[in-house]
Amino acid sequence: MERMRGASVGNLARAMAMAVLLLCVGLLPPPAGAQDKPLSAYFRETWTTRQGLPHNQVNAIAQTPDGYLWFGTWEGLVRYNGLEFHAFDRGNTPALKDNGVRSVRASADGAVVIGTSRGGVTVKRGEFWRTWMVKDGLAQEEIMDAMLDRKGRLWVATEDSGIDLVDGDKVVHFNAGSGLPSGVTYGLMLDRDDSMWAATAGGLVHFAGGRPVVYAKASGLPDAPVFRAIQDAAGTVFVGTERGVYRREGERFVQVSRLLPVDGVPSLAKDAAGNLWVGTVNNGLLRLTQSGVEKFTSLRGLPNNRVAALLIDREGSVWAGTNAGLLRLSDAPFSTWNGDQGLSDDYVRALAESRDGSMWIGTSRGLNRWRGGKLEASYTAADGLPSDSVLSLLEDRDGSLLVGSYTAGLLRLRAGRVVAHYDNAHGMPGSNQVRALAQQDDGTVWIGTTRGLVRMRDGKFERFGVAEGLPREFIISLHLARDGSLWVGTANGAAHIADGRVQVVDMRGMNGAQDVFDFHEDNDGTLWFATDRGLLRYRNGRLKALGLAQGLPIDTLFAVVDDGIGSLWLTSNRGVMRIARSEAEAVLDGKKATLELDRFGEADGLASNQCNGASGPAALRDSSGRIWVATAGGAAVVQPRSLHAYKRQLPPVVIEQALVNDASVPLQATLKLPAGTRKLEFHYASLNFLTPRFVRYRYRLEGVDRGWIERGNQRVAQYTNLGPGKYRFEVNASAPGLGQGWSRDVTTLDIEIEPRLWQRTWFLALLAACAGLLVAGLYRWRLGHLRSRAAHLESVVEQRTSDLREQTDKLRESDHEKSILVARLKEQADAFERQAREDALTGLGNRRSMDEALARAFDQAARSGRPLSFALIDIDQFKRINDGYSHAAGDRALTEVARVMREELGALGKLARWGGEEFAVLFEGLALEEARRRCERLRWAVERLDCSGFAPGWKMSISGGVAERTGLAHYERLVSRADALMYEAKRAGRNRICG
Repeated sequence: MERMRGASVGNLARAMAMAVLLLCVGLLPPPAGAQDKPLSAYFRETWTTRQGLPHNQVNAIAQTPDGYLWFGTWEGLVRYNGLEFHAFDRGNTPALKDNGVRSVRASADGAVVIGTSRGGVTVKRGEFWRTWMVKDGLAQEEIMDAMLDRKGRLWVATEDSGIDLVDGDKVVHFNAGSGLPSGVTYGLMLDRDDSMWAATAGGLVHFAGGRPVVYAKASGLPDAPVFRAIQDAAGTVFVGTERGVYRREGERFVQVSRLLPVDGVPSLAKDAAGNLWVGTVNNGLLRLTQSGVEKFTSLRGLPNNRVAALLIDREGSVWAGTNAGLLRLSDAPFSTWNGDQGLSDDYVRALAESRDGSMWIGTSRGLNRWRGGKLEASYTAADGLPSDSVLSLLEDRDGSLLVGSYTAGLLRLRAGRVVAHYDNAHGMPGSNQVRALAQQDDGTVWIGTTRGLVRMRDGKFERFGVAEGLPREFIISLHLARDGSLWVGTANGAAHIADGRVQVVDMRGMNGAQDVFDFHEDNDGTLWFATDRGLLRYRNGRLKALGLAQGLPIDTLFAVVDDGIGSLWLTSNRGVMRIARSEAEAVLDGKKATLELDRFGEADGLASNQCNGASGPAALRDSSGRIWVATAGGAAVVQPRSLHAYKRQLPPVVIEQALVNDASVPLQATLKLPAGTRKLEFHYASLNFLTPRFVRYRYRLEGVDRGWIERGNQRVAQYTNLGPGKYRFEVNASAPGLGQGWSRDVTTLDIEIEPRLWQRTWFLALLAACAGLLVAGLYRWRLGHLRSRAAHLESVVEQRTSDLREQTDKLRESDHEKSILVARLKEQADAFERQAREDALTGLGNRRSMDEALARAFDQAARSGRPLSFALIDIDQFKRINDGYSHAAGDRALTEVARVMREELGALGKLARWGGEEFAVLFEGLALEEARRRCERLRWAVERLDCSGFAPGWKMSISGGVAERTGLAHYERLVSRADALMYEAKRAGRNRICG
């Protein structure tokens, strides 16, 4: 055979309890609809060396009871916490004798068993590692698989020397002479009865009753090597061979399904729904369900078609290790239907639900009808549509479908055929670009075009434009109110049409909002506007706004949808947001300062974070309560009532690392630290892989903190200037976005800091006694000495008093001259000081002054634990101002930007000119998210700067990066982080803030 190359705190009781929890979670039913989803609708995420893997070939995957995922690669063992990889190799772990990890197995007690390609077997228990090699009794150091049974015995499958059983100091060898059909072995499987199965080149072997029983061709298996064996919850054994998958029935094996290809099967897994996942050598990843076989290959996102390892984790996600990277498939809250399922195009612009429950999906390349999770029909230009590009949809009261197009006006479809066509050529005024539709009870249809609003009634058209009172003729959205009146959203505000009269809504003062993309009406008549500057509430004739200042991370909103269970869903170019209605009302009514919300993106099943707008409906709630969203990657759908199905019991937080004076220390039940320990830092994580962004953390250090400190999604706690004594660090997690409060499981770590010699009680007592004796002796000596000196001083004082009178007169005269000179020197010094720390052009502090302020603030924040953020901001394409206008215009641009930023910033941060066209902002006491929102306001203010006075026609913009102090050891790293983020903003297209 060709040789291939390429810690948490707890005890055994906790590990066993966690194992039981994992078993229970594994038996939970899958989320609603998960069994019906095609593989293409699952959320996919891949990792390669670019994302932190040490090598792209993943040979093995395991999950320990504490929740960590472990991967075996050709460049070492990898631990994954859902956010970052930590690699163990010969360089940092001497116990590992080879980097080529072929197998990784997790035991119920938390041990990790690692089989390497030429370094024997290593077992990791907590912080302790032990390795077995030939010198320790193994027949061979080239290992294919290794695992512990429930008695603690170590089973080892070697490359071509059979099976080794390590029982304490005794090693038993099984080979051809002991009954094995071949010395070439591939894998092991521990049976529920604690017996062991082995996959070999000559068949499947069962070690029962102390002797190997061989299952090969005579037992129904093909005459081919066996690569893998697994056992499901019912006890059935499944076998992956060189020629397909087989299932044990009694003492014989039968082919699992003729639908599966005859291919090598190195990996198998069974999910909670009973589906069999098959990793093949040539055909990628397969899923066998009651409905048939689905194939997932490199053509659809699998890194490579050879799937060497499979694991269903405790959250139900499928992990696949391939020759070219790692893949995870998870049933995320959102499903996205796109070209993978036959949609005419991924770019979806409009949605409409039919009375029969089917969904119409309008894309840039045709119209689609979706029913029961399947594409029922598609209509394009090839089927007779005058235009492929669909902008708006509306089902008519007569059951026909009205389709607004990009270039061909309005179409009426019945049974998939165009039965009427309304455009400029057929008498319809306005333009042929139809972005919005609405219909009154009497059948009147309102048509929103880019050149006015059109009313179609009884076959006649009437156009409304600026002359009739509309604020603009570019119509974006329409809403028919409960009272029968019409609301019109334009590219320059909103209007209300009632009884033939047009009334414009005054949106001045609403954060500069202009584009009105969508409306939603409550039962009480309250209207919500989705605009380019946030969410507006219109109630009793008054508008109020929710924008960046109120906590919205993005303020260009395309749609607002009420889920009917207490929340508003907002779509944007950066994903979907969910806001509790009570939360929005509280902020708008001044009862709360900022919003708390949930954000959904590609990690939650959206094929694209870019939701679409300016057409419609771009989002809706269907009759089943599902929310549909039009995105640039397909039609995304989520069932708000089923979000609880994705709720899993939060695993206890794992303390991953403890740093003492910036150096990592081994984790133990109690950290005993030396005297003089000045800084402690703890890194922790709740090992949640499905929805990690929902997790929030809090911690406290008993003996220091009076109560819990909530840190949001930050996973670092830091303490400085701790005195000697005993402390206890506690941390736990919550997931408020999934309705989960703070977990009852609190992870603890005891800390004991030794006192210095002079801080010990006995030393202090001795020191006090010695000090008392010394003081008494000094007092008596000093008293005698003072008496002898008193007499001498009397005579000296009398003589010197006379001298002083004379000198006083002289000093008074010179003092006046010196005062004048000192005043002049002080004026010059103040002027020099200002020149050294102030930028002459803008009047702002310069880089030197900011450096001093940042260093001082960074140290203070590190001592106090308060947040601190820093931003670097650069004027976009500044050189073009100097080159295209003049250097005088460039100077004027710098002073204007400095003025606008200083006025907008006020006392909320310290502003300085960093150099050239770069500016720096220091936010003391502000966490990253708040600092980023402040910088967004600066970007917004600069974007609206009038440059006509010095650079006519120029549009000013800035790009910036914002970083937070947490986890950084020195302020210079904070500056580097902000600088990197600023250049990321530049690369992403400018006029944006990254943080």
